[in-house]
Amino acid sequence: MKNANSFGYFSKDVAADLEITTSSLRRWSIELEQHGYIMERNEKGQRIYYERDFKALRELKKLLANNVSFTDALNAVVSMNMDEKNATKTPSVFTDEIRLSKSELEETIQRVVKVAIEEERENMLKAFEYKMNDVVEKRDRILTMQLQQSLEEKRLEIAAAKEEEEVKPWWKKLFK
Repeated sequence: MKNANSFGYFSKDVAADLEITTSSLRRWSIELEQHGYIMERNEKGQRIYYERDFKALRELKKLLANNVSFTDALNAVVSMNMDEKNATKTPSVFTDEIRLSKSELEETIQRVVKVAIEEERENMLKAFEYKMNDVVEKRDRILTMQLQQSLEEKRLEIAAAKEEEEVKPWWKKLFK
């Protein structure tokens, strides 16, 4: 199998991508095979479409849309080399769809998830820091108030003691 490392698609997916019916796809595939184009099949005999087949079918659709006869379009597609390296790198200009391999998709998902986790972690750290600052600030206010109350009580005690001392006659102060 020459496409062992590629991801294959079934006719339903290909037809949806090309915006044609599955019966049209089947007819085009049969005609391409009759003109010498080789399509791979699975163990059940179903056609498996690879990226090279997508390109061939897109080209066939484009030629038919430009009023090229069906036979001439088939011959043109069969004569093209759809396995060229540059062809596999260039996305079609006729579709807004981007195709990724399974590994590319997994890498992209992992990268996006990693970024999302990092952002969420940063947000959680900021929220935790804000909460801690708030708790520390409240604690400091309470401690400051308690210290001020304690100092006020001490001042009052000292003032009361001085007042009591001043009221005592001099001889009581002398003979404590």
